[in-house]
Amino acid sequence: MKLARNILLVDDEASWLRTLAITLQRFVPDADIDTCVDSRQVQNRLSVGDYALVLLDLTMPFHSGEELLAMIRSDFPNTRVIIVTGVNEVDTAVRCIKKGAYDYFIKTDNVEGLAHTVRRALEVVGLERNYLHIKERFLSRTLANPKAFNNILTCEPQLLDQFRYLEAVAFSSEPLLICGESGTGKTEFAKSCHHLCNPDAPFIGLNLNGLSSEAFEQKLFGQLYHHSNGEIDAVTGLLHQVGKGVLYLSEISALSLNAQAKLLELIESKQYSPLGSDTYYPVKCKFVLSTQEDLLKRHQAGTFRSDLLYRIRAHKIKLPSLADRPLDITMLINHFIALAAEELQLPPPIQPTDLAAKLANYAFPGNLHELKGMVFDAVSRSDGLALNTSAFMEAINEHKSLNQTPQDNIIFPKVLPTLAQMNQALMDEAMSRTANNQTAAAQILGISQSALSRRLKGH
Repeated sequence: MKLARNILLVDDEASWLRTLAITLQRFVPDADIDTCVDSRQVQNRLSVGDYALVLLDLTMPFHSGEELLAMIRSDFPNTRVIIVTGVNEVDTAVRCIKKGAYDYFIKTDNVEGLAHTVRRALEVVGLERNYLHIKERFLSRTLANPKAFNNILTCEPQLLDQFRYLEAVAFSSEPLLICGESGTGKTEFAKSCHHLCNPDAPFIGLNLNGLSSEAFEQKLFGQLYHHSNGEIDAVTGLLHQVGKGVLYLSEISALSLNAQAKLLELIESKQYSPLGSDTYYPVKCKFVLSTQEDLLKRHQAGTFRSDLLYRIRAHKIKLPSLADRPLDITMLINHFIALAAEELQLPPPIQPTDLAAKLANYAFPGNLHELKGMVFDAVSRSDGLALNTSAFMEAINEHKSLNQTPQDNIIFPKVLPTLAQMNQALMDEAMSRTANNQTAAAQILGISQSALSRRLKGH
């Protein structure tokens, strides 16, 4: 169910309808406004189009506004109604409100108050529909559009829940914030959101790292350059290019405070003006933002605005690290093996059955990026039959050595091990440090490779 921002204006005065439509479009640029001069067509128009809001006159031929109000509230409960009429009677206004009208306005030349109420009504309808949609999707426990997530491999329940949540909120006009460590799949989730809400429109991404406030404005808004000879050069901004698509702003925490203020104003007003221009254009794209930083801590440190923080996390997805996805490791390794074999033009080796168990306690600080690199390295070293696991063991040992504090003295347990146990422990450690290279392990232990081989075989 797409969250509509469509408005239907119903009045038998054609000139007033045109004036009201033009004025509202200026104040509410992100809305799609239709008009209807014949009250007999209202029910059919509502049946065909998904209108969030109807602005309704009271005194019209064929059907009065009060009749239509009762019909709309009965047959189209998810559509709100605002009465806009020349009837300035308190009793009539009270009666309409009791029948379910969202608000009651007298026709005047000043429509700023009406425009403000229209915006508020659209927000209310959006929240109501979004809540119902989320409830419906979660109760169903199924995905209506599973193809949108074809780029994300998982069987973890916590990620599957995030799929359902994203499917429920993708159509919302509110921004979506995706949080997670580097390499957890934030960009892929943003692309899934695009596939869900408007796959035929553009998907444009912008990394905000190192971007100044001035560069941020120019990239988003575009710029007009006025030359002394009267000619004008234009640089098209991303907001114009993306249209009704998805604008993905990654690393939102890197945005300067000045640029944060610009972004907040953009999200609130839903309109923008290119630099060097006085003309304003509506913003109709979906904002998806991502961060690997804790924005609340950034706010407490004074580097992130609280008003922007609470505005962009209306819908929030927190992606787990790869270490928190143990059920996915085997499947992901096989996926990366297939990719590596195709890219390197090698036969795909078989993953050892115990590899996932060996990686169970590894933290994967680089998440999916690190696992992909490990697999590509392992495939390049393999003989075409079994996957060479040296790349995995080397990476684990490198991180282990970085995180461990070197010690000059051996610390023994309370109960001393036997000499046989110590010998076995020394050989295991030497083999682990050398990625199972017997020659190198023998050098560390100060014995010959043949002697180490016999001891490993138990002779």
